[in-house]
Amino acid sequence: MAHVEGLPAGTECTNQLVSVVTVSLNAARTIEDTIASVSFQQADFGFEHVCVDGGSTDGTREIIDRWASRSSRVRRIYESDSGIFDAMNKGLRAARGEYVLFLNADDFLISANTLATAMRGLASQSADNPDLVVGNVCMGQPEANGLWRHRKVPALLGRVRGFGLYPPHQGMFAKRELLARVGGFDARCRFAGDLIQYYDLERQFALSMRRLTACVAFMRAGGAANSGWSAIFGGSAEIYSHARSTRGVARAAATVFVKSVQSVCEVRYGPLSQKRWFAQAQQPSE
Repeated sequence: MAHVEGLPAGTECTNQLVSVVTVSLNAARTIEDTIASVSFQQADFGFEHVCVDGGSTDGTREIIDRWASRSSRVRRIYESDSGIFDAMNKGLRAARGEYVLFLNADDFLISANTLATAMRGLASQSADNPDLVVGNVCMGQPEANGLWRHRKVPALLGRVRGFGLYPPHQGMFAKRELLARVGGFDARCRFAGDLIQYYDLERQFALSMRRLTACVAFMRAGGAANSGWSAIFGGSAEIYSHARSTRGVARAAATVFVKSVQSVCEVRYGPLSQKRWFAQAQQPSE
């Protein structure tokens, strides 16, 4: 089991409502924005930030350490992994929140009240809590002008099942228990383990959802699954192979087609005014 730094040995915390998990490898250029956007959240419930680093050599761990020294919410897992989804599984196993949000090391939460808005009215371990809380995600470059993606939650998500619709992963708060029951992420995947995980959730459970109208996170363009045509085709191949084994050839082809159409429909052109709202803050919250 991974060694997790952040609490004294033997200490158990049971009142976390949300765990944000960030995995990194040589992300010194952007990860401070990610950690700041979580640490400065204004919420009246327990939340934590689990940072999983697979062996950075560019100063990433020093940045995480600096924030962990000033905020008890930051917890660290430093050990090698076999890829991004293996690292995400380590973070999932270490998480203690009822809900888990995976936020990449080049992404950040959209505002200081993102977590409070997502969890508004939810009480820890309440039987009425939805399985998923899903919101939109913006993808591009902060305060840039040009092509960007408005990654919206599909209007038919949850009502039309098994045909490839999906919520943006960086905007999906999922119950930790359900993620564990589908086995976390397929660590063999390089590009589409997050979508495959959602498709497994959808296939195995009648998911209840809370839909948010606001954006949850900002994604910088250029991540592993969006780094070029080879990554896009690689992700589609992973989705098709998985869906074929669980749903058959026709449903697998439909899944890849609908997923691709949804992605194309997200594209926008024009100014993207989203700012790094946390840039002027001086100290992380305790």
